[in-house]
Amino acid sequence: MPVAGKCDLSVKVVDDLTGNIATELTEIEKKAFGEGGLHNEWLLVPMIRYGRVFAAELEGRLIGSAQFMRTWTGQDTVYFYGISLLPEYRGKGLGTAFLNEIMGALKNDGFRRVVLSVSPQNQRAVHLYRDRYGFKTVRAAAGEYGPGEDRLIMECVL
Repeated sequence: MPVAGKCDLSVKVVDDLTGNIATELTEIEKKAFGEGGLHNEWLLVPMIRYGRVFAAELEGRLIGSAQFMRTWTGQDTVYFYGISLLPEYRGKGLGTAFLNEIMGALKNDGFRRVVLSVSPQNQRAVHLYRDRYGFKTVRAAAGEYGPGEDRLIMECVL
């Protein structure tokens, strides 16, 4: 899926485990989050097989990844596990273009609600989700990822 207005940015669903795609996407996660992301390719494999993984490519190079899982709270609900973009591509509108394309694809796939968790300290992400995509905070989850690792649980209707 080429993305209009963003050079040669294209978004694709990753559904093939041949080649080095899992390794490449894991490296993007490591560069973006260190050990906080999907830090080894074996964690990404079930996401590719049983969830939905999107990859962003720019001029033939993988630059980003986003992962989603269906939930048991409703057939039309998807959990937004995470998104990453290589640091050198941030601040150029590419992440927003990537996420715009993904949200459209999810809606086309019949999803009507997206749920995510985000650190309350990550004000840039909170602002993006709330102000650009209409996510609303449904609850605060103290210690969600361990002591001192609080999260906001947010959701939006597509």
